Amino acid sequence: MHSPRELFRAQGFPDDYVIAPFCNDRLPTKTAQIRMCGNSVCPDAAEALVRANYSALDTQYASA
Repeated sequence: MHSPRELFRAQGFPDDYVIAPFCNDRLPTKTAQIRMCGNSVCPDAAEALVRANYSALDTQYASA
């Protein structure tokens, strides 16, 4: 199994991305960190969706 950092890198997260902030002065377990990665959205995909929606919105209001 890959480490949480390797999994986040594979998703496209930068190396300085904070995977697991402290919660009640404890780090989440490795299993919890891996689960967080599985539930995450790749930053590149999120950016592409926002850009596509923004350009559609921009075009819609430009013609009004």
